[in-house]
Amino acid sequence: MALPGREISVGWALFLWDGRIGRRVFILGTLFWMMANAAVVAFVTGSDEISPGSFSLFLTTASLSLLSLLMLGTKRLHDIGMSGIAAAFLVIPAFSLIAFFLLCVWPSTDSANRYGTASNRRAG
Repeated sequence: MALPGREISVGWALFLWDGRIGRRVFILGTLFWMMANAAVVAFVTGSDEISPGSFSLFLTTASLSLLSLLMLGTKRLHDIGMSGIAAAFLVIPAFSLIAFFLLCVWPSTDSANRYGTASNRRAG
C-alpha cells in the first residue's frame, strides 16, 4: 500500500519525475501523446483558416506532451539506473528516435536502485 500522497496514478506517470516506470508504461504514455497530438493537428488543419483558438489548442497540447515526454523519459531512465538528465535527448531531433528506441528496448534493473524499489513505483 502506498503512503498517502504517494499513490500511483496516470497523473504521476505523465507529469511527475519521481520513481520508475517500465517499458510498457513508457511506450503507452508516448503513444497516448502521439494520438492526442495527431487528433489536435487533424482538428486544427481541418479548416481553411487557423483560428487563434485552434492555434492555442495546438500550442497547449504540444507543450503538455513535451513536458510529459520529458517526465516519462526521466522515469524510464531512473528504471534502468541512469540519471534523468539524459531525457533531454528525447527532444533533440537528431537523437530523439535513437533515444526513444533505446528506452523501449533497454531492460529494467531487477533490484532496487536510488530511484525506487521496483518498476512502476514512486520513489520514497
